Amino acid sequence: MSKQRKTTGWVISFLACIAPAWGVIGKFISPEMQSNMASIGFEPYTKILAIGELIAVVLFLMPKTGRIGALLMTALMGGAVAAHLGYGQSIGLQTSVLVLVWVATLIRYPEFLAFKADAKS
Repeated sequence: MSKQRKTTGWVISFLACIAPAWGVIGKFISPEMQSNMASIGFEPYTKILAIGELIAVVLFLMPKTGRIGALLMTALMGGAVAAHLGYGQSIGLQTSVLVLVWVATLIRYPEFLAFKADAKS
């Protein structure tokens, strides 16, 4: 992999992690975010969701676990999209994060979507 491709993949990865990382911080310290979570019925799960977000971000940014992190980030943002749609809220940020995660994943791990048939049957 070329240095330019590697750098591009990492820059996009960090960009994809800004919003979820900010969400983790907000779920722990922001009264406004906590009240928003309570207003949609997620108050009992706020800290659990924050820990899940933190795990997904850390795994996505680590080279050896980036693939698992990409899948967790996809699940996390998919859930966020569903929750926001259910309450008539904008899904622009969550969709942007999903796109950035998959662009970064395909740049960092080009073999990720390569399906190879198993010759042993």
